[in-house]
Amino acid sequence: MSLSFEPDEDLQAIVEAVRGFAEGRLRPRLRDFEAAGGLPDELMQECFELGLTTLALPEALGGSDLLDIRAAALCSEELAWGDLGAAVAMPGPRSAGFAALELGTPEQQARLLGPFTDAGDGWRRRGALALVEGPFGIDPGAVETTARREGDAWVLRGAKRYVQAAEAADLTVVLARDEASRAPDPWDRLGLFAVVGRPDGLVAAPRSKTMGLHTARWGALELKDVRVPAADRLGAGAPGELLRALRRTVARKKVLDAARLVGCTRAASEYAFKYATEREAFGVKLFEHQALAFMMADMATHVDGLRALVWHAAWSLDRGEDGWVECRRAHDLAADLAVQVTSDAVQVLGGHGYLWDHPVEKWMRDARTLGLVDGLFFDEGADLLALGK
Repeated sequence: MSLSFEPDEDLQAIVEAVRGFAEGRLRPRLRDFEAAGGLPDELMQECFELGLTTLALPEALGGSDLLDIRAAALCSEELAWGDLGAAVAMPGPRSAGFAALELGTPEQQARLLGPFTDAGDGWRRRGALALVEGPFGIDPGAVETTARREGDAWVLRGAKRYVQAAEAADLTVVLARDEASRAPDPWDRLGLFAVVGRPDGLVAAPRSKTMGLHTARWGALELKDVRVPAADRLGAGAPGELLRALRRTVARKKVLDAARLVGCTRAASEYAFKYATEREAFGVKLFEHQALAFMMADMATHVDGLRALVWHAAWSLDRGEDGWVECRRAHDLAADLAVQVTSDAVQVLGGHGYLWDHPVEKWMRDARTLGLVDGLFFDEGADLLALGK
């Protein structure tokens, strides 16, 4: 049986529209977004109107019946081709939405995710996933953030690190340990709690300063007796349910970040090739120098190979499979090759590659930052999400 991951006619039209948006609205302004440390309101409204903030939400929640994880990956690649920072910083439910889709009841999903599609202010809403306490990864036996049941509410206390949009999220899904649970498996003593809005006790530290991705925002989050309605705990607590949901939530995040890294590597490869065909050194075009020609051929090969790997990983999720191994493999390879390709692009430009006159140095910083920050979230040490049963 042969497989084809090529988009059908309807999806291809969507991808081309996203490509046009990335080319016309993101690429020309990537330096402005970086300097401002975020996206302007008018651009976020455009993203909302195009449906880019709710990619992969089901039609019943305001998404599109044409879009699945594979479609979201295709669109994410195009957005990151325009600007990786903008693609990462875009509003929407993001990984918090994935967690709600995995563990939430239909009523919870509608209540928590519905506001992200609201025509009035849905364009400005952001979701955040607060899992990690540090220094690396998720250790179920060492989660110190606690959830204490008090009447019709849970009271959360603790701190999280590496939370994207920590200071501005309208929905923050927090991993916490149920103080009363005595389950033998440490995973089953944990729960996910949906914090809506900015309640008393939810305190965000100043945003972290990173080497790249200045348009996006990460920061620490402190929970000082934050009260969450009992109805906003996600999942029924069946044995193994949380671990399975977290694996699929993180797998979705990984495959979309991998797609964004593909877009960034593609942008760098294309830019370097164009530069090499227009500039001369020692009387010949740069691309005629054998070493550079081989380097650029490798860059193009990496982009195509990575794209196929990402598509296969997304396909596995859309088929209802666990997808962890495929998504992890796609992300890890994308993180490595994105650094290599963007660094090679800088080298093709020589000294000009380090100047702000050309975007390749930004793509190099952004690609390295996304790969490293995502690694801090889930991968270092013993990968307990992968080892958990």
